[in-house]
Amino acid sequence: MRKLLLTLMLATGLHAFAGGYRVALQGARMLGMAHAGTAVYSGPETVFFNPSGMVYTTGNYQLAFGANFVISHVKYQNAETLATAQTQNPVGTPFYVYATYKASDNLYLGVGIYTPFGSTVKWEKDWAGSHLVNNISLKAIYFQLSAAYKINDYFSIAASFISASGSVNFNKNINRFMTDEEGNRTNVELEAKNIPATGYTLAATIRPSNKFTFGLSYRSKVIFKARYGKATFNDRPQYFPEADAFTAELPMPAEFDLGMAWKPAKKITLAFDLNRTYWSVYKSLDIKFNRLGISKLPKNWKDTWTWRIGAEFQINDNIFVRAGYYKDYSPIPETYFSPETPSLDSNNFTFGLGYQTGKLSIDLAFLYVNGKERNASYDYYKEGLSTPKFAGEYVSNAFVPAFGITYKP
Repeated sequence: MRKLLLTLMLATGLHAFAGGYRVALQGARMLGMAHAGTAVYSGPETVFFNPSGMVYTTGNYQLAFGANFVISHVKYQNAETLATAQTQNPVGTPFYVYATYKASDNLYLGVGIYTPFGSTVKWEKDWAGSHLVNNISLKAIYFQLSAAYKINDYFSIAASFISASGSVNFNKNINRFMTDEEGNRTNVELEAKNIPATGYTLAATIRPSNKFTFGLSYRSKVIFKARYGKATFNDRPQYFPEADAFTAELPMPAEFDLGMAWKPAKKITLAFDLNRTYWSVYKSLDIKFNRLGISKLPKNWKDTWTWRIGAEFQINDNIFVRAGYYKDYSPIPETYFSPETPSLDSNNFTFGLGYQTGKLSIDLAFLYVNGKERNASYDYYKEGLSTPKFAGEYVSNAFVPAFGITYKP
């Protein structure tokens, strides 16, 4: 029964547009600037990007919330077998809510609720790779408490505590051949809900002048440990079990961000971010079923760099225009590439508009993701004594409109 242990690709199934299963959509204003927010501090979004920047926000408190609408599409083709398929993904809706509070002249507090990991991949029923995945949905919600301290006008530090909750629903056919008595392909559905995890953030800001700001931020890895997952087998032969339980772990990788913001003129802000994501923590997906044994699925993902550049132009007292670009790299080696995570290198283009009136700011943003065509395979699926490779060519793209609202009294 070890074949079905391809099952819980627990986190992997969620590529929509980012390298691996990371969703970089934590603020509409920053999305307009290619998400280059490590050293740009004008609102509550800094709770996520670099909480030490809260000390440079104005007012006693600020509030912000927003949502994104992810429309993603992946196509698969095998030139030898002529098999083709494409995803039928529903629209994803990552969201965020932030608040900052000035406790004293030097101490600032912040709260954030956001979704840095999570999406859905839904392939056609009984497609060529259905023994690897039919569909998967992952949701991860982070609740973050932050405190920032202003040491002087040029330097600040911050720390955050993160409490996270995750859930997964995953479906795949048991193997390439098993059916029930009526010829329907046997599949397994795995579900785990409300998986708790914790993490932290450390950050600092150096601001030598009003024109230059440098920021750095480290977000720790967060490990989701599913202890009471349920496996249900559908369209099964009579000899096959109806259900089982499983345990598994999935890492959300640590990240290090280094950013610089430059104001060459009063109404122009330029930003550059360099991000390191430590995907190498994801070495294997180990799944333990109560009745069906243990499986170890090698992943051996690699750490990746992402660089981002963004700009904001203030047209007048009310209107802001933003644009940006970033290059994203897949962390998945060639022979470990599977359709649960069709993660491709991509070019990402962003555009944004902001309108500020009185205490209220409204931000709109748009992201276009152009995935680079990739021919790769997954070589570690076992079926009996054979190890059939699943290979093919993948292409993808995504469109992400977003909006955000900020209140600054």
